[in-house]
Amino acid sequence: MAHIHGRKTRSGHGLLGDMDFTANTDRRKAHPDELDTLHREAIDWIVRLTSGESTVEDAERLKVWRARSMDHERAFRRASTAWRKTGGAATTAPHAPRMSRRLFLAGAGAGGALAAGWAGVSLGLLPGFGQIMADYSTGTGEQARIELPDGSTVDLDGASALDAKFTNASRGVRLITGAAAFELAPDARSFQAVIGSGEITARNAAFVVTMSAGSTLVECMRGTVDVTCNGSVRLTAGQRTSFDAAGLSAPEAADIATAAPWRQGLLIFENRPLAEVVADINRHRHGRIVLTSSTLGQRRVDGVFHLARPDEIVTNLANSLKLRLIELPGGLSLLA
Repeated sequence: MAHIHGRKTRSGHGLLGDMDFTANTDRRKAHPDELDTLHREAIDWIVRLTSGESTVEDAERLKVWRARSMDHERAFRRASTAWRKTGGAATTAPHAPRMSRRLFLAGAGAGGALAAGWAGVSLGLLPGFGQIMADYSTGTGEQARIELPDGSTVDLDGASALDAKFTNASRGVRLITGAAAFELAPDARSFQAVIGSGEITARNAAFVVTMSAGSTLVECMRGTVDVTCNGSVRLTAGQRTSFDAAGLSAPEAADIATAAPWRQGLLIFENRPLAEVVADINRHRHGRIVLTSSTLGQRRVDGVFHLARPDEIVTNLANSLKLRLIELPGGLSLLA
């Protein structure tokens, strides 16, 4: 099984707590009856998470349960894998997660402005189910380095999630959300990365993928990568392309020095839509920024923000665009 080495003194699934399975887990061999019990408990967690009634408190309790031992973690992974293989994602009722009483009360003071400003907007108060069920994931503001079975490494950005599937004949991953930097090990097997409606194929190469609100950016750092989405392009080192449901953009020059700036503790935006900027910031900063209108999301942004000073990011963003900042309970910030 691949090891995941976390940054900021953590390792393991970022969304699910600071779990160090190499040092702090119960190493004793579990009795078969205990494993059966864990399997049933893991299934109960899957049922609860897919019920449409899960709360933030449920996510916190799951974090504690998975961190109890490697047997707990393995049981949950097996249950989640079985759930996906049986098509559970397609058959689960599409209920929105229920807001817990604690979070509901925290936001109750927003009144009519809250309802008007956030109509149709996902607040992201709960991690997505895909993130919870992923093979590897990070929480808001966390980063992790993943070692894949073939020797390749993946730097996973904040609030990101990745599934991996390796066989004797293939190497493959699926980036569910967020951003990741891939450093591929030489191998006779091609490496395939599925990202939304697109796919990346490479062998001995390095590339960065950033999923945003409306599109996905691919930057080639080393070697060559083929990107497919209603067409295909080949990128060489120092080139980038973006894609959405409509297809691919033409390759253009990329600044390798500024690719994946989050690895250096920075967020760098050049002529980016505000909606994408906000989505990116929300992955790195605890709390939530919400735009009160879709028109605001179309405004273009240039700027450099320091992740070590997260409280300054929203204020600087509002000041630079001359927007009104409304701070609400629960770490919610409206930009109007």
